[in-house]
Amino acid sequence: MPLIPQVGRRRAKAKVMLFVIGAFLWLGVLLHLFPVAWMVSASLKPTREIFEQPFKLWPDEPTIASYRLLFTTVSATGLNLNVDVFRYPLAVYLKNSVIISVLTVLLQIPITAMAAYAVSKLHAPRAARWLFFFFISTLMIPGQIATVPRFLLLSHFPWPTRDIPTIPFTDALFPAVSFVGTYWGVVLPAAFSAFNFLLFKGFFDTLPSDLIEAARIDGANEMTTLRVVMMPLARPVVAVTTYFAFTAAWNDFLGPWIMLMSEQGRWPLSVVLYKLQYFLTGWQPSQGSMDPAVQQLVSSGVGYNALMALSVIE
Repeated sequence: MPLIPQVGRRRAKAKVMLFVIGAFLWLGVLLHLFPVAWMVSASLKPTREIFEQPFKLWPDEPTIASYRLLFTTVSATGLNLNVDVFRYPLAVYLKNSVIISVLTVLLQIPITAMAAYAVSKLHAPRAARWLFFFFISTLMIPGQIATVPRFLLLSHFPWPTRDIPTIPFTDALFPAVSFVGTYWGVVLPAAFSAFNFLLFKGFFDTLPSDLIEAARIDGANEMTTLRVVMMPLARPVVAVTTYFAFTAAWNDFLGPWIMLMSEQGRWPLSVVLYKLQYFLTGWQPSQGSMDPAVQQLVSSGVGYNALMALSVIE
């Protein structure tokens, strides 16, 4: 229902109210778009123009040098810095972000949908209630709390301990697999999403159980019923949860930073963005002078313009 009925919009008071509401909304849109416009503008500016006074939104000498620079390798050596900023071209990090995000979607959506379908349609009400509370209780635990246990578990899966236990009465260790330094170390912890579970379960609750009974009469098992009957009907929810899962995996920083710290060839863009920001803002002056490594970066064109260019791409 509209805020002001159509029949009353020709009155002068209604027109003024609509104008004020529209102006307020457009002001909010412009305020939200200004940082994006500044980010794009700064990525097209030379390094010296970013901090020039007075402020100019559009660069005097627009250039795409910062974008070209991101597709090369950049190294810096100085008093406080002595590592590779971009050991690989940006295409490698972009590929890593795509791989991690796609694997997360392919793993999380089926697992979350199966859990929601089981709780919604397969279990008895009492068991379903307790399972529902168990799944959504993960929303009340901040992800940072599970960082150390998750790392220990993925270091020598499936043993969530500091060391791999030995087989009783022997000196042999139990079999274990390390996911540290691999894509799966980032993807496996995101195999289930409690928020997407709520979306799937809420939709499955609205579907009549007669559909499941009809599929069972036709000889379909539960997996076939979920795949052939329920999931096609849940396409809007699948689209929304796929978007949420993809963007969350794409923007995730802490998981890749911890699991892939020693494997720069597998870093996603979120880690590279932090790394470049650290080099540009985390240096400390040495006896009143800028670190030669930072000077080397700035002179080669790697400044805040490159940081903004990477933010636009990311």
